[in-house]
Amino acid sequence: MINIGRRARTACDTARNKTILREEVGKMSQATLFAPDIIRYYPAQSGVDNAGIGETAHGERFLLKTDATVCLAEYVGASLCQSVGVPCGQPAVVNYRGRKAFGSRLEAGVESPSSDAEIIDLVRECGNKTIFSAVLAADLAIGNNDRHWGNWLYQRRPDGSVIARAIDFSRAWPTVVPPLECHAMRGHNTQTSFAIWPGLGITYDETTALNVCSTLERMNGEWLSDLFEDLPVDWMISGSGPELCAWWGESWAGRVAEVRDFLKSGAWQ
Repeated sequence: MINIGRRARTACDTARNKTILREEVGKMSQATLFAPDIIRYYPAQSGVDNAGIGETAHGERFLLKTDATVCLAEYVGASLCQSVGVPCGQPAVVNYRGRKAFGSRLEAGVESPSSDAEIIDLVRECGNKTIFSAVLAADLAIGNNDRHWGNWLYQRRPDGSVIARAIDFSRAWPTVVPPLECHAMRGHNTQTSFAIWPGLGITYDETTALNVCSTLERMNGEWLSDLFEDLPVDWMISGSGPELCAWWGESWAGRVAEVRDFLKSGAWQ
């Protein structure tokens, strides 16, 4: 049994009460009520957690995830990125085959590289390379050990420049609770990708990473409870939403402090 403090208990009770209320009165959040309908589907080409690409009647396309806990992980990861001003795939709830699924909206101009060599060329071409340091801090905080070069969207803008957008948080908290320790990620994709940054023209920007940590530590239990309020009830029930809010309220600030110390120590160097 997890021992939780007063603030965490308040966040837990708030999340639980909101979930119960929505079950009782059938209330639907804005995200759920106006969820776009997927009418065309293209199977996933790779990725254990990927459910494929869905398209609406009006041509919007989404990368789909269906497992409830993975959906929560994706929504939390993308929302954290948005909170710190990091370009990412726009998170959404979509209607897919009679259920609520997670959708990461594909922006106009997203490249479709067909080989690792093409991906690496796009990484080298990116004009927003500080994003890699920013997302490193976020990935460490939520224990995402699977940040490889295919877990980005590379968007070519009208002027011909390329920017990277973070996607795919399906191996992060809360798929693992508590999140994987920073040192334990050595040998996983997040660390092995970090190790080759210099060869791709990426310089680790500690100031950017630490600034992200300063913002992340303000994402408290109330922030998570408010975020969860906008998500489907079945995700919350399957993913144990109230208990997750309890962990976050009690442990999140300490987790971010650990990440800050790890980054200051030189990460895996």
